[in-house]
Amino acid sequence: MEFETVLAMRRSTRRFTDEPVTAAELETILRAGQRAPLAAGDDKTTHLTLIGAGETLERLRRACLLTRKTGEKVDAFYGAQALIVVSAADVSDDHIEFANAGCVIENMHLQATALGLGSCYIWGCLRKLRADADAVAALRLPEGYQILSALAVGHPAQPLTALEYREKIAVTRL
Repeated sequence: MEFETVLAMRRSTRRFTDEPVTAAELETILRAGQRAPLAAGDDKTTHLTLIGAGETLERLRRACLLTRKTGEKVDAFYGAQALIVVSAADVSDDHIEFANAGCVIENMHLQATALGLGSCYIWGCLRKLRADADAVAALRLPEGYQILSALAVGHPAQPLTALEYREKIAVTRL
């Protein structure tokens, strides 16, 4: 798929099918994350954890349930069949590790799109996950690592389609 097409089709998917993501697709997405630009030396303190469909994903899903104003519980992973958690050790005072995580997530987001898969940057519910010691333990993070962000991945309930380009971020051209 042409890069401009990938950019036009990339969006946050918030409804996934039950179809599993293949191991080969997940490995391709992980390789894209490995190619992300990181601050000098942070490749030693950034970590990816892949959680495929199964009990661990369901445990994390329960830990991250969101509650709507109506009281309805909502799956924060939108039914995705895989989750990739980005964590880091030695988070610095300037928090560059969060910028690194954003780069990793974006690379994986774009690769998922190129494969015809849906994906969604997961952020808000992770505070609940960090507070659940049993759920964090289920991730088997290396000692001293903390969860920064995650990417939900799966087959989108609706096919991905290209959006028309529009300048949505203000630009000053000098």
